[in-house]
Amino acid sequence: MKIRQLTPVLGAEAEGLDLTQPMSAAHIETIKQAFTDHGVLIVRGQELTPDQFIRFARCFGPDESYGSTLSEFLMPGHPEIISLSNMVENGKRLGVQDAGQYWHTDRSYVKQPAWSSMLYSRKIPHDEQGQPLGDTLFSSMIAALAALPAEEQERLEKLSVWHEYVFRFTKPNDSLPGVAHPLILRHPVSGARILYVNAGFTSHVLGISAAESEALLKRLYEHAARPEFVYRHKWRVGDVLMWDNYSTIHNAVGDYGPHQHRLMWRTTIKGFPLQHMAAAA
Repeated sequence: MKIRQLTPVLGAEAEGLDLTQPMSAAHIETIKQAFTDHGVLIVRGQELTPDQFIRFARCFGPDESYGSTLSEFLMPGHPEIISLSNMVENGKRLGVQDAGQYWHTDRSYVKQPAWSSMLYSRKIPHDEQGQPLGDTLFSSMIAALAALPAEEQERLEKLSVWHEYVFRFTKPNDSLPGVAHPLILRHPVSGARILYVNAGFTSHVLGISAAESEALLKRLYEHAARPEFVYRHKWRVGDVLMWDNYSTIHNAVGDYGPHQHRLMWRTTIKGFPLQHMAAAA
């Protein structure tokens, strides 16, 4: 097995792995370290059953259920896997259709957000020239924070933000209450300092006016999407890709139509309690 870094700030590919076979303890530790170091990890060319996909994911910890929000798209017999797809059969959608076509990080709207999400590509859309469509963008929130002036980082460390699922998807209700998280946190695995906001689920900054909150978040979102922080993944069928939901945000590019079929399996790994920088110091 070889780990190949993809960009200076984000992403690595693990070469020489066959995930149809159980991994040795040494390989698992190497993969975990590469994932911790690079935030996004790719293993290409895999042909996996649901059980094999789940087995690999569980090398990183227990899975987290999506039953609270997206239960209709859980795989029958394998509730650890949720389908992302624009495909329709017999009038029924086969998966979550928009598949995160905005900058976000998964599950930031719960008290203990998921550590990792993992996608396995089953069908990839292509254009008329055979080029793959539906890329996924990932941005390093470690690099984004480090690029801010030191005095601004110091100010942001004192702030918390409100994350909420229904803020984006429904009218306000009590089905899935929101939660406050530090705007800057220390990664619970690596200890890295992270800018923890995302346009998908961050509603507002606590303790400042609505106008100040809107202006600050807009500026941070634009900053985090700068090209020098971003890795753009071009999908191939058989890719297994996992990302760190603490240290990255991601955005699925929706540049394909309903006739250009896309199907992904996703599973999610439980996370850890988060601490404000002041508490973690």
